[in-house]
Amino acid sequence: MPTEEALIAMYQATPAADMLYRFEDNAAWSSARRQLLLRHRPETACKVLDIGCHTGDFLAGLPSAWQRHGIESAHEPIQVARDRHQVEIIGDRLGSTDPGWAGQFDAVTLFDVIEHLPDPATGIGLAARFLKPGGILLLSSADMDAWTWRWLGAGHWYLQTPQHLSVVSAKFLQHVARQLGLRIGQVQRIPHRHAPLRVRFRELLEARYWGLRRRSGWYRLPHRLLQSMPGLRDLRHRQSVPWTMTLRDHLLASFESKAG
Repeated sequence: MPTEEALIAMYQATPAADMLYRFEDNAAWSSARRQLLLRHRPETACKVLDIGCHTGDFLAGLPSAWQRHGIESAHEPIQVARDRHQVEIIGDRLGSTDPGWAGQFDAVTLFDVIEHLPDPATGIGLAARFLKPGGILLLSSADMDAWTWRWLGAGHWYLQTPQHLSVVSAKFLQHVARQLGLRIGQVQRIPHRHAPLRVRFRELLEARYWGLRRRSGWYRLPHRLLQSMPGLRDLRHRQSVPWTMTLRDHLLASFESKAG
């Protein structure tokens, strides 16, 4: 695991061009917006905090009347979020933000953030403190219960990034909700990004192939069969785990703070 100092340096140097998505392609963003719109009308002054907001693209996809706030440590993306999307940055790290912001937000979002924390339960607690009574916290991350994690294990693509320190599950999130006194709502399995069926099917085959390749015994037979099929012969030249971003190996969970 990288040291805290090394991690901070990595995040601060992240360029704005990294981690850019079309809004509708990002499964967590599009699902979260639907949930928020079910709770708040577009013309209301809903106050939203996106933790790890990067360039503010998720916030920019919300209704214009909503108030946009973010927490971000990367220098270049902060400027884009402020200048292009009018995001008010309230801090650079989850644990070092001014406590005066506690209880100020109708909604708090953590998209692909919790895996960066060595103690995800503490991170969820820190995020929940920003909620108003009855506010909603939306969290997306990798789902350890997905079949790709059981099949690929430590060879899963989400572990190829050195900043990814933790992997969670629905059962873990339910436990954390009880510990923090939050009501957990829907936990839905989602892909990292949406894509056409042909792309998802190709990634499914690549994941199956990579898992077979790492096994021995009778697994070698379907391994050889797959790499001999027309259109799949290039698999034999693969040297690294496939980044199967369109398979449903992530989750989106909602938590609600209890009304005062």
